[in-house]
Amino acid sequence: MTMSAEERQKMIHHLIRGIILTGFAFLIVYLVRSDNLTLYIAPRMAGYVKVSALVLYAAAIYQFYAAFQTWMGRTAAVDCGCDHTPSHSLLKNTLIYGLFVFPLALGFLLPDTMMGSSLAAKKGISLSGSQSINRPDETASASSQEGPIDELDRLFPSDIYTESYAKNGKKLYLQDVIKVEEKQFIETLTTIDLYREQYIGKTIELSGFVYREEKMSEQQFVVSRFAMNCCSADSLPYGLMISSPEAIHFDNDTWLQVRGTIMIGTYNGNEIIIVKAQKLEQIAAPDSPYVYPDYDFGL
Repeated sequence: MTMSAEERQKMIHHLIRGIILTGFAFLIVYLVRSDNLTLYIAPRMAGYVKVSALVLYAAAIYQFYAAFQTWMGRTAAVDCGCDHTPSHSLLKNTLIYGLFVFPLALGFLLPDTMMGSSLAAKKGISLSGSQSINRPDETASASSQEGPIDELDRLFPSDIYTESYAKNGKKLYLQDVIKVEEKQFIETLTTIDLYREQYIGKTIELSGFVYREEKMSEQQFVVSRFAMNCCSADSLPYGLMISSPEAIHFDNDTWLQVRGTIMIGTYNGNEIIIVKAQKLEQIAAPDSPYVYPDYDFGL
């Protein structure tokens, strides 16, 4: 069967689009089967991404069907009256398809690695978990009920925006050792930073990777975790400054379990929490290196 140059061009474009769509679907399947999808997507978004793979497969099948119909000399779709003729420019087509092929190739060729100190240096690390929340007025009452205000209410005043943090703060205050768990990593650091004066001298325990900046002394580093909301693009590193004479022995991106005493100091002109380390223990990186917002926090 003889095809015109225009028909041959349309068929080639359909085939290229089908191959690209299939490639993205295969990439999602590969990440799911290798358990690496959570390196790029938060668990709550994984279901949507998996469904998108099915949609990509369906779109790819349509493109292959359209290519076959063109090869058979038929029209694959109803004419909408619009001009969808592909460009005849090789340069333009290369640039357009390259925008899809390049990230697809990177997805298959680059190793699946977790984010670490190099990316933290570019994004900037947060040493103040409460920077987006106004600190409560310490003279305010945490309770609207009549009667005497107990000691915890006095120590943890709150308003409508910080009520859940005050509630969490009281619970943490009563613990002998404040353990920063993965489930509420962000919320715990935010709570401690909001009521930092109340935690001075308290023992805290947390884990994360080592990160340093040039302005830090040889006895300082940050133990941090990347917090992911939807995907790796919106992730931000959160952590606490650690002070220890043994700091020099640990390289960037080393995962540590740290136990120490909460203190208050300054860094870059800002008041921050500093943990004076009592124990530094090197650990293996967890299977899920990232932390996520706890949407049930405060309920």
